[in-house]
Amino acid sequence: MKMQCFKFAKFRIISKCRSYCVVQNQVTQYLNDKSVFDRHDDDLSELASNHSQSFNLAAYVNTSDTLQKLMKLNVNLAKIEKKPYIVEKILKLDFEKNIKNHIFFLKDYVENESLGNFLTKNPMILCQDIADLEVRINYLQSKHFYSQDIIRIISKNPFWLMFNTEKIDRRLGYFQNTFALTGNEVRFLATKQPRIITYNLHHISTNTFVIKEEFGFNDGEIKDLLLEKPKIWMMNQRSLLERFNYIHNVMKITHEDIKENATILTYRNFIIKQRHLFLEKLGRAQYNKKKANYVPLAELCSGTDVEFCIKYAKCSVEDFNIFLKTM
Repeated sequence: MKMQCFKFAKFRIISKCRSYCVVQNQVTQYLNDKSVFDRHDDDLSELASNHSQSFNLAAYVNTSDTLQKLMKLNVNLAKIEKKPYIVEKILKLDFEKNIKNHIFFLKDYVENESLGNFLTKNPMILCQDIADLEVRINYLQSKHFYSQDIIRIISKNPFWLMFNTEKIDRRLGYFQNTFALTGNEVRFLATKQPRIITYNLHHISTNTFVIKEEFGFNDGEIKDLLLEKPKIWMMNQRSLLERFNYIHNVMKITHEDIKENATILTYRNFIIKQRHLFLEKLGRAQYNKKKANYVPLAELCSGTDVEFCIKYAKCSVEDFNIFLKTM
């Protein structure tokens, strides 16, 4: 372990210092004073500046046919260069030999105007074997996904094809078993929100626990919520708790109404709070559809302030703006 620590320090010094010779002499002098088998507690960082490895792809564009053609596809090189380990791989690729066939393959699933954004988000797909990508498409076809569903899945989740068929099969099985979904419901979920299938499963299971134990939804309601608004399972737990607490415990909205208007859980709490308190001040905070002056919950988080004031607050937007200044 001592040897490894020293070697790492030495590597950092030599590889990242502008003046290699000066650093090498300093390290040599240091080694003359101590054995490599001795414990080294000295701080070697002063021997050289500690700069993180970085790339400026602009310096390579003029000489790289690959980068030039990626730019023509509207790939954002500025975003890619922030990840040196990806840049190193991309710079080694030849467009004709290693990339061209991938572009033709992806065009069957990603619209031309979206291809650049797709590759910006996941340039590593260019390093995948075409045969593997075809197998992953064939898997979806074998699971009875329609062609338009497959196109939506791939275009909306650029990382889907990075998962081999075994992993995707386990992920689909997880959602089917955990939420008691039918085959059609699994396909519906994967098509509606492709990102959830490849999302962090620990995060998914934690949100499931929160929705069941903290919110008090039963299994059937949880299933309905998932199919209606799968985005909830990818949200931050603290934000989710804050929103539910305000909607259910302060506004007194029932579980059934929240389930039917699940979108309300995806909006920032302050937006809902502002409009609710304003309606409450006017005596119009009435969310029961069976009573007069009913205000749909969705209107607390959608539409413009002008529309909200005219339709439901029955006042001018200036009155609402004045109220906001008192909060």
